[in-house]
Amino acid sequence: MAKRKDVTNSEFSSNKVVSKALEQVMQESMLPYSEFVIMDRALPRVEDGLKPVQRRVLYSMLEVGVLPDRPFRKSARIVGDCMGKYHPHGDRSIYDTMVRMAQDFNMGEVLVNGHGNFGSVDGDCAAAMRYTEAKLAPISLELLRDIEKNTVSWSYNFDDSCKEPDMLPGRFPNLLVNGGSGIAVGLATNIPTHNLKEACSLVGAFIDNPNMTVDDMMQIMPGPDFPTGGYLLASSEIKRAYETGKGKLILRAKIHIENGENGKKSIVITEIPYQVNKSVLLQKIAKLKEADETGVLSNIADIVDESDRSGMRAVIKLKKEAKVNSIINALYKSTDLQTSFNVNMVAIADGKPKLLSLPEILKYYVDYQQKVIYNRTKFDLEVALKKEHILEGLLVAIQNIDEVVQIIKNSKNTTEAKITLMERFTLTDVQAQAILDMRLARLTNLEVNKLVTELNRLKDLIKRYTEILKSPRMQMKIVKKEVLEIAKSYGTDRKCAIAEIDSEIPEQESVEKDEEVQDVHIIYTPINTLKAVTVKSYNLSSKDLSSNPSLMEVPCVSLRSQSNKNIYAFTNLGNCIKLEVSKINQSRLKDRGANLSAYCKYLDMDEKVVNILELNESQAEDLLIFVSSSGMIKTTKVGEYFASKQYIGATKLKENENLIYVDFNQSNKKLALFTKNGLSVLIDKDDIAVSGRVSLGVKGINLDSNDKVVSVAQVDGGDSFVLFANNGYSKTLKVSELTLVARNKKGQKVFKGEEGLIFADKVENNVNYVVENSNKNLEYISHTKIPVSTKTSVGKKVGKLDNIINVYRYVIDD
Repeated sequence: MAKRKDVTNSEFSSNKVVSKALEQVMQESMLPYSEFVIMDRALPRVEDGLKPVQRRVLYSMLEVGVLPDRPFRKSARIVGDCMGKYHPHGDRSIYDTMVRMAQDFNMGEVLVNGHGNFGSVDGDCAAAMRYTEAKLAPISLELLRDIEKNTVSWSYNFDDSCKEPDMLPGRFPNLLVNGGSGIAVGLATNIPTHNLKEACSLVGAFIDNPNMTVDDMMQIMPGPDFPTGGYLLASSEIKRAYETGKGKLILRAKIHIENGENGKKSIVITEIPYQVNKSVLLQKIAKLKEADETGVLSNIADIVDESDRSGMRAVIKLKKEAKVNSIINALYKSTDLQTSFNVNMVAIADGKPKLLSLPEILKYYVDYQQKVIYNRTKFDLEVALKKEHILEGLLVAIQNIDEVVQIIKNSKNTTEAKITLMERFTLTDVQAQAILDMRLARLTNLEVNKLVTELNRLKDLIKRYTEILKSPRMQMKIVKKEVLEIAKSYGTDRKCAIAEIDSEIPEQESVEKDEEVQDVHIIYTPINTLKAVTVKSYNLSSKDLSSNPSLMEVPCVSLRSQSNKNIYAFTNLGNCIKLEVSKINQSRLKDRGANLSAYCKYLDMDEKVVNILELNESQAEDLLIFVSSSGMIKTTKVGEYFASKQYIGATKLKENENLIYVDFNQSNKKLALFTKNGLSVLIDKDDIAVSGRVSLGVKGINLDSNDKVVSVAQVDGGDSFVLFANNGYSKTLKVSELTLVARNKKGQKVFKGEEGLIFADKVENNVNYVVENSNKNLEYISHTKIPVSTKTSVGKKVGKLDNIINVYRYVIDD
């Protein structure tokens, strides 16, 4: 951090107007700023391949002690330590850096071992730092190895309270292995990732032959290796990038063709190009398919994302008459199934930014490693000489032990004993102090022999260290030996295959059309994903979940809207999120969709959607009704939620309380509340006063300490409810079974038995249910299968599952 300039006696100390040439102002203001951004923020150093914030995060983690063999530590603890000591520029940049270093789809070799949600290849954001944990990955110790042995230079931190390393020892070529990207003032860098085994082997070969050509280098490291796999198309651009530092690489997804029933084929995507968002890619293909009504892409029948923990698998199902090669070529041309990577290998070298070729990167790296080995050996030599010096003094004392003991006994104090020993045996202060500190147990024959053995070992080490310091050739041999050991210990095979360029992709007209206002269904699923499904796609999709249901296919909240509208999602933590429908990724009904955090970065990890409403200015005086798990009820005007911010508080909640219901207030209907202990109240809403957005509301039901509200509905006399207990029993109950009572009453028993009530819902023709048990098994249940019963009955076992933990609404829009 720059220090404040003393302007006491400058031209600014008076009230006079100062005139300066623009060139001088630029020189004094813009250029220092540019230099700071270039040198201390955006560009990596060629020696360790790290930007300052990356280096500070790794060094802070070493200091905190979150090593690979130790427990994980909260990310917030690591970020706070780094920000407080080394990087006082906000916690967001530090945490984002740590998250990226933990993402195996961004890094050639992950440097941070993350525990928790650290984002995904679908563009999902990482959880907040208070939820995640981290520690150093094993390979990070190779970047930090020997840092305590004066191997690198150090500088004071921003407030001069401690020192930080200018670079890390970097025992493997991290600039090549993990690449880097960044934008500075007037400069940018974009270095591709490489395979660790190949990069380390190339360093070893370069040490043997510093004059090797780029062609020779490409025999060992044929090209970049990207963590998401796919194909790198072989071309002269790879060689050009290595020779000049600039080039344009072509990347393709890894696909294969599968034969299905009735002669239909499918294109299966198993790996995608580097830095491509899989979810966005599939949505783009779906949009192109819908827009190209008569063209080659109209022969795509369906797009299904079948990816799971075992790997990526996205299936593009084709119609029987489809021409597979034509569709593949069209997708290569119009989507990110084929992308380009613009290489621009700029890094800080010799104290300034430079565009570097591959031979230059290797030269800088091996020269730096030679210095690291030299400094480490010098440190080890100094330590060995100190130990030798002390051991020689101890041996002198042991050889004259009787006299030494007599001197110590006759001395008045420690100082006199030390001086006498130094004069009698020509010892140094350090040797004399070591003799005084020596334990009597070391006077045994066994301990004496150990001292002699250790002294001889030290003499051999000192001889070897001295030889290494005098021989640059031996230093380079050590560099080669140790970098090859790293390749052997951590190296893996290439992920990104290099493929020959095939025939030219035929020129085709663009299948994209101008954006139009579309009618869409906004779908929210129990796995916290959101998707927009066009009406055409929605109507063509199967709604049958009677066999093998999946939570990503369950529309537990569904709203029909238009692409030019705004919608408002209300969450269980009492917040309101404004979303533009046009920015919600379009998907098929049975696609996974994008995680809610992709649309709002402020979300907490456990924040879920309760309901989604379309609000507009004409409804400003209408009322919304809110009910919490503790039975608090409030009504608030719609106009309170038209804020400029995307994420605002929707209602006030007590500690350990959730919002469970929000909807437009229907003044002609009663409000029914159901609790976990099987109680219910039916109340009139007339005495619920209108309150503000952040108010708590009034009490709707008087709950026992171990009870909570689980479901709410607005009903009239002709409505019915479905009720589910966690033992799998369910029943349909008519509203006429309930007695209208005043607010804040205990309620009446509506579910007989010891099992807890887990879910209740007003019966609607377009709503069915999916139940989930403790083993994560799912079962689809139609509301028509649930028998009508009385409030004193235990209901009937409709499904096959026991130990129900969740019941989800399955909403089918008209």
